[in-house]
Amino acid sequence: MIERATDCFGHLVFDRDAIVRAALRAYIEGFVAQLPNCLSFPASDGAMWAGDLQRGALYNDDGCGAYEVVAWTEAGIVGLAYELGWGPIEQLDLSVDAVTGGPDDVRGALPGLPSELESALVMAAGMLGVGPEHGQLDAGVGFWLHGDRVAGTMFDDRAPCGAQRLAAWGLLHNGRLLPLSSSSASSPRPGGIVIDYARLQDAPLHAIIDAVTDRALTGPTEFTTDELATLLPKPPAPETLVYAQRMLQKVGITWPGSPEIPPEEPQPKGPTPFLPRP
Repeated sequence: MIERATDCFGHLVFDRDAIVRAALRAYIEGFVAQLPNCLSFPASDGAMWAGDLQRGALYNDDGCGAYEVVAWTEAGIVGLAYELGWGPIEQLDLSVDAVTGGPDDVRGALPGLPSELESALVMAAGMLGVGPEHGQLDAGVGFWLHGDRVAGTMFDDRAPCGAQRLAAWGLLHNGRLLPLSSSSASSPRPGGIVIDYARLQDAPLHAIIDAVTDRALTGPTEFTTDELATLLPKPPAPETLVYAQRMLQKVGITWPGSPEIPPEEPQPKGPTPFLPRP
């Protein structure tokens, strides 16, 4: 764990294991929120997951073109983020002639990256969007965490566009990734870029998400019948249920009885997660 004071975002705390748990929890929360249980304002909505808890990555977008990716290995964390219109050409001084469509497009966001985190960079880069202008991987800001060191362009004096998305991972609340506040994108305030929108009636749902997350950290698990009774006060549309089941199965979470889930249909083209060979 390492602490860092910043002018733009206040006091940040980065911890490899806490970030991995928060990524798993945010992924679960996002799909629980899609079920008819009225969970309000999840930090992630329909995120993409790649790999596992030792070597993996989470892609999280806002539905309006901005996103961040956090990737991890046993060695640490790499985070990259993009705000619409502010990619490596605009913020990292990447020349059009230097575009490769690979990790080197965004390496400038991670000055001093330790060699031990190279595979985490490759994983993070594999989940980035591709710019339509020149085929560049789109991320304009980043950070890395290795042992007791943390660095990256998100800590520049004038935080680049997208830095607030990464700062949220240093402002975890009781192990939970919080949504960005409505004013954070245009006017980040120290310590005020995230907000806990959870309501009193959300407490039982968050308790279930925490419990399932902690079980999933130790291996495959399934919802209990009591948990499902709380999560599903009324039956969801069949396609909604199947989609949630399919996505949660990616992180080892199943329904009682492990019902057979229909094969996944082809998805629209988007960021393609890939993992390097160990």
